[in-house]
Amino acid sequence: MIQNQDIPQVLNDCKRSRTPVLISSSGLDVAFQTIIREIDGNTIVLENMVKPEFISRFAKGEKFFLQCKMLRFQSTDVHPRGVFMAFVIQENSLTEETRQSERFMFTPDENVIAELINPFDSKTVLRRYLMDMSATGLSLRINRPTKPFAAGTILSDIKVAIDGKHWTTMTGEVVYNRKFMDLKGHLKVQVGIKFLQPPTE
Repeated sequence: MIQNQDIPQVLNDCKRSRTPVLISSSGLDVAFQTIIREIDGNTIVLENMVKPEFISRFAKGEKFFLQCKMLRFQSTDVHPRGVFMAFVIQENSLTEETRQSERFMFTPDENVIAELINPFDSKTVLRRYLMDMSATGLSLRINRPTKPFAAGTILSDIKVAIDGKHWTTMTGEVVYNRKFMDLKGHLKVQVGIKFLQPPTE
């Protein structure tokens, strides 16, 4: 599990590389990709990417969550600053995350693709972009929830390729679906998959 002393390094790495992070509210079932603009002590200044039609429900949440790579924070102290949003990291705000090992993040431009056979017809080939991958799992970006990616589904022989070249193969179980708005304002679904056996070459 990540140690607390590593938190500033992870946050600063995300800021420096402009790696997208996710902010969400307990008042809304949609998360929003955004970028860290500044880190001021315990305050994380983000680009405010919450769309106007979601602002009211977002603000009514009693708790707010920020996910940066494998770190997931919970806070009751979030303040909009015009085009920015301040997320205050409070004492004991680091919560348990689905995957504790380091995540490697990917964008669609990097062309990292997962290919698998639909387990419900055993013939349709499904190809989806990876959002991230760690030693214990990965997540995919899909346009909308579908049966092959429902929680509890076992996916065998997931083949991951980078720029068309095979990288690794694994078997996994879908553990969650999360709706999010990407940086371009498009509604997507993040599918979290836990490995049932270590990836192979």
